[in-house]
Amino acid sequence: MSRIGYAIALLLRFATVCGAQSPAGPGGQGGPEIGEQDAQGTDADVRHGVADPRAVVIPLYAGAPIVEVLTALVAKGFKIKWSPKDVLPTMKIVERPKATRIDNVLNEILKPWDLHADHNQMDGGYRVRPLKKILKD
Repeated sequence: MSRIGYAIALLLRFATVCGAQSPAGPGGQGGPEIGEQDAQGTDADVRHGVADPRAVVIPLYAGAPIVEVLTALVAKGFKIKWSPKDVLPTMKIVERPKATRIDNVLNEILKPWDLHADHNQMDGGYRVRPLKKILKD
């Protein structure tokens, strides 16, 4: 086979691969189907409604509700468990944390509320619990 034959075969192969990957609309034509709205994107995170962990904003400023911070950290991919009776919606960050490690950040924002984050040995991640007070007589 000559070089021109190889080039034609390569172009046909390329055309079939590209044609197989293009979306087919009504009548086999490319483009969106009737009634289909424009999508935000086509990657798995957008299609399934799961937020990209890199896009989650963590509100680490004074006055931010601690529940929102914990929820944002969970959305970021950290495993953190807490009880709504321990972490109330009225609890807010007293001052911006200075630490950079997640366990230290958690303990900094929870300490003013007599809470702390322990490493959860069973499931991994962290568990927010009240500090145990030592009673002295």
